[in-house]
Amino acid sequence: MKDFFENISSCFLIVNSQGLVLECDSNFEKKSGYKREEVKDKKHIYEILGDISSWKKLDWGYETYLTKSNGEKIKIFINFFSFSDYNLNIITINDFSFLTYMYENYASFISQSPFPIIEVDLSEMFNYFRIIKKIAGNEIDKYLEIYPEAIYEIIGKIKFIYINESFYNEYKGFSFDALKENVFNYFTEEGLNTLKNELLKVYDGNLNLNFEVEVIDPTGKLRFINVYVYPVGRERVLIYILDKTKERELEEDLRRSVSKITNLYNQVINTLSSIMEHKDSYTAYHQKRVAELSHAIAKEIGLPKDKVDAIRIGALLHDIGKIAIPGEILNKPGKLNNIEMEIVKTHPLTGYNMLKNVDFPPEVLYIVLQHHERLDGSGYPEGLKNGEINLSARIVAVADVVDAMISHRPYRPPFGIDKALEEIEKNKGTKYDPDVVDACIRLFKEKDFKFSI
Repeated sequence: MKDFFENISSCFLIVNSQGLVLECDSNFEKKSGYKREEVKDKKHIYEILGDISSWKKLDWGYETYLTKSNGEKIKIFINFFSFSDYNLNIITINDFSFLTYMYENYASFISQSPFPIIEVDLSEMFNYFRIIKKIAGNEIDKYLEIYPEAIYEIIGKIKFIYINESFYNEYKGFSFDALKENVFNYFTEEGLNTLKNELLKVYDGNLNLNFEVEVIDPTGKLRFINVYVYPVGRERVLIYILDKTKERELEEDLRRSVSKITNLYNQVINTLSSIMEHKDSYTAYHQKRVAELSHAIAKEIGLPKDKVDAIRIGALLHDIGKIAIPGEILNKPGKLNNIEMEIVKTHPLTGYNMLKNVDFPPEVLYIVLQHHERLDGSGYPEGLKNGEINLSARIVAVADVVDAMISHRPYRPPFGIDKALEEIEKNKGTKYDPDVVDACIRLFKEKDFKFSI
């Protein structure tokens, strides 16, 4: 194996689906005479390797010519590996001494590989494809709808030639004879559907495949494996197996943990919000409505989902500091005197101090602390102006005013939505953020927003 890799003098190019060179290695610079900066994002592969239609197909890839920076052309052997999910291809470039060495050391390479490898002969399957093409042409999907059992015939034509030692080490108790006799025993129903879809790509002529599939190992355990298929002849492929089972199990454990944490997090938020119901039912009701409107405004403005969700949470807790305010002040039927008003004004800072040591998104704390700040500096508790006020707090400030005005209070009747929208429109740009006001008005006047509670 060591000798094999010591004899590899390959270089590579990374190109996108349009053939533009995205990257090259230092060996390519030496072989071609080009500097990296001369080809990266500036050259197409046809300028370096010739038009793709001129490439000569070989068992191990393609024969073509490399045009060096000085105009000299040298015969080379290339292969390419497609990564469609990332919109790129990796092209390996070798001289023909490498190809000769590959043929001579092919068997040794497979047997000594640390990766599980299966060598497969597809000649019988391609013969079967040729028969189907005479009947169905390119409409293989329709053919399989009429004759669904044909997919099992296709899979049955796959001939397994060789499995290396690494495969047997990975899958204890595996029987090569059992695989050759009935490959279906090793696939789940989902796995067979995946295999079917990949074989349809082969039907269209694509032998460079990369997919994940569910299989059943000899012990009956469900496994998730990544399959990398590379052609090594006109109708022969090597299948590299990379087991992803542990990774998938860890992902599932992580999902369960995140779900538990999320549920606990939501319980904490709902508990904090419901505490106000024991103190002041109006405030608890008000917070839920402000959260609903703030959430809608944030979506209307076009904020990303994580910001929208954080704003909803912040709005749901924005008046939590009122827990520290005496009930007789919160529910006083008449106008508050100056001292009482100053006590009420302490609730943003009180709420902030209550929540600052909890690992909330920063928007939550901004909302609790700043939802009574105003663009002209007339708000409280810090008298912030314009850009000093976080956008999330500016959103909740508008929703807070709207709901407060349309709600009944002991000292006054509700004003109604028209009056509330008139208030925020009148003070747009002075007290309230213009974009937030416009979004709020659109919700009510054009999109028929209504509170659900």
